[in-house]
Amino acid sequence: MQRFLVAGALGYTRSWAKNVVKTVLGRKSHFTANDVLFRVYFRQLCGGSKLQRFTCVASTREGAGSQALMVMEAIRFASTTGLTYLHTPFAEVHHADRPMQAWAAAWEAHFNLGAGEIPNDRDGTDVVNYAFTFPTLHALFGVDESESGFDEPTIREFRRRYYLNKSPRKNETLSVCVHARRRNHNDFHSEDSTDLSRLAHVLARLRSVLDAHGVVYTLRLFSQGQIEEFRDLGIAESGLFLDADPFWSMREMIEADVLVTTRGTFSYVTGLYCDGIILGDAHVPPASGWLTYDVNGDFEAEALASRLSHRSARTQTRSLPWEPGDQ
Repeated sequence: MQRFLVAGALGYTRSWAKNVVKTVLGRKSHFTANDVLFRVYFRQLCGGSKLQRFTCVASTREGAGSQALMVMEAIRFASTTGLTYLHTPFAEVHHADRPMQAWAAAWEAHFNLGAGEIPNDRDGTDVVNYAFTFPTLHALFGVDESESGFDEPTIREFRRRYYLNKSPRKNETLSVCVHARRRNHNDFHSEDSTDLSRLAHVLARLRSVLDAHGVVYTLRLFSQGQIEEFRDLGIAESGLFLDADPFWSMREMIEADVLVTTRGTFSYVTGLYCDGIILGDAHVPPASGWLTYDVNGDFEAEALASRLSHRSARTQTRSLPWEPGDQ
């Protein structure tokens, strides 16, 4: 607390001094997200109004997966602390392939995270932004950051919102989808690029389990790049969907019966929405119920076989991710 107050006071004083100069020059003043949090919390300590509401506006340099995950974390934080989350729709999302307004609106409708939330219609002056202050907020409200991952009720709620404007699909043949994150010309998180040699081992082991149990399946990979880069994965060219529409790609993976995710927030968020069997990279904290593969691409084949034995997507429509009457 003392460290936060000292650092916050110094930062706020610097911003205040800069704003004095900006005012003289006729320019618009600006306080950082940390400045706003300090002002609101300090006012609370002095007996003023309490910090009760916050919003989440992620960096505009982040893509759809990263921004969606940050909003999900904000909603979970509100649930944990009893604070009120004010939803701010996406305004600018990285990797746009169309005019920004249409691109951001499309992702807003795709995730539907604001469904049922209070809109953020305030001017922003005293609205704390979770995206740039969450480490401090967690510390101030005693939230243990080591408790990572979403629990099943939270995941089910996100899925419910997602399907409010969509319908779950029937897979006549078991659908296996794979997401591989590759570097592209807009990229700046090189460490999240998929290790294709490890992924090849994962898929070989996955095939052996499916074949051993006589499972008929389709196998598709969604990524970016050239066909030659994925030769060693053993996937037919017809099953490689490279640089395809991201909305269609994510939905295809969400509807999978078995989904192999890799590093990166696009992959992780897709896994959260998918109610199939998730096989994820153990480097990323798994969500509730996920199976994981290690640095060598190995995973518990018996656990996967057990999951497969309880899942029949070839003749049954996928169940809704919520119970009738929950809406």
